[in-house]
Parts: sequence; structure tokens; C-alpha cells
Amino acid sequence: MQSLSRSLYARLIPVRRSAEFFGFYNMLGKFAAVLGPALMGWVGVLTGNPRLGILSVLVLFVFGAVLLMRVDLERGRQDAANHS
Repeated sequence: MQSLSRSLYARLIPVRRSAEFFGFYNMLGKFAAVLGPALMGWVGVLTGNPRLGILSVLVLFVFGAVLLMRVDLERGRQDAANHS
């Protein structure tokens, strides 16, 4: 999954600015590594049910899927090629 997301991301960013874009990508990855467990723990503590805590992470996956469905891949590739 990680390699697929990096591959797609690399196709959508300008080649000359890849270092700064991948820096941003890595920063968001670190943020996600904190947000997911924090959400799980928070929901688990509030509900008293650790299963609901695990289920709460599904919200993040659904949100991500909705965002990805809105991405125009062809336009992103063209824009990246125009800015290279």
C-alpha cells in the first residue's frame, strides 16, 4: 500500500519540486501515525469498548477514500508535466 501511494503521488507532483512535496508527504505520514492511535484510544476510553475504538479508524479510511475519488488523475499528471 505504501509503495502504491508513493507511486501515485510521484506521478502527480512536479519533478523539480519532488523533495518538498515528499517532505510534506512524510510529515503527514507522521501526523497520521499519531492521529490514528489517538482516535482509537479516545473512542475506546469514552465508550468503554475497545472494538469501537478500532472501528473509529474506519472513519479515517472512508474520509481518505472520498478524497481520493475526487482526484482527477489525468489532470494531475498533465499539471505535473507542465510544471516540470
